[in-house]
Parts: sequence; C-alpha cells; structure tokens
Amino acid sequence: MGDYRHPYNGKPHRISVNGDLNPYSFLITTLHEMAHLTTFQKYGNRVKPHGVHWKTEFKSIADPILTKVALPTDVAMALNNYLRNAKASSCSDDKLYRVLKRYDKNKGITLEELEIGDLFKLNGKIFVKGKKLRTRFECVEDITNKKYRVLGLAEVDKIESN
Repeated sequence: MGDYRHPYNGKPHRISVNGDLNPYSFLITTLHEMAHLTTFQKYGNRVKPHGVHWKTEFKSIADPILTKVALPTDVAMALNNYLRNAKASSCSDDKLYRVLKRYDKNKGITLEELEIGDLFKLNGKIFVKGKKLRTRFECVEDITNKKYRVLGLAEVDKIESN
C-alpha cells in the first residue's frame, strides 16, 4: 500500500502511498512510511526495517493522531492494538485490516467468501480455492498445479463455472 526509499545517488527520501486507499488506510500507510523515514534519519541502515526502532518510531508518530484526531472509534481501537506490536504491513493484522476494509468504497469479494473448490483470479492467474490453514487458504494455480497460500482477506475475482 506504500513504499519508502532512502536517499541514494543524489535522490532524496521518497515515500509513495497508493492513492486509491480509503482515508484511514491512507493515513496509517503514510504514518508507517514516515516511521521508516525518521528511523532512517536516526539510525541509517544499521537497524531492521520493521524492527524495534521502527516500531518505536511508528508509535511515536501515531500517538498524536490517536490522541488529538477524531478517528472513528473502531479505527482508533484497532490501530492502538496494532501498534502494541506493529508488523511490516497493516494487512498482516487481521483485526486492523477488517476494520479498515469497512471504509473502502469499492468492496470486492474476498477469498474467504468463496467455497472450497471455487475458481478465482488473483494477479492475473487462475486458482482453485483449497482448505483453510490459519489465516490463509491453500490454493492451487489452475495451469501449473503449484500450491500457494493466499490470505483469506485477499480480494479476488470469482470465476463462474459453467
């Protein structure tokens, strides 16, 4: 949903955030990327990208938003819980991701809504939905029979069988 690039070859810090995100996803992604920038400014490349230093920066940057900005209660609670042990992506926190999805304008179908055996398209490939593992489903690419683990919350295009 976003990306941070540190300065190199004379180029400055660069942050990009997907413009099609809902306002709360956009805000959280921006804060996530800003935490990368401030972490880099303090520690350079000497720390892990999503390690303890980044987590501390993320909490520090997000705190004023949580305390001074009127976020919807569900978003504020989910973000606060997520920040206790932030991951590399807000998508990896099931509760936060589900709350943020409520605010999406175009709500697509998720893999978890399909039945086992249904065909679906994801990233230009066709898959067959398989059994649930934990938060992911074991799916098989239709052409290659290669197995993939796909997040249940992944938006997919269902393929209607004849």
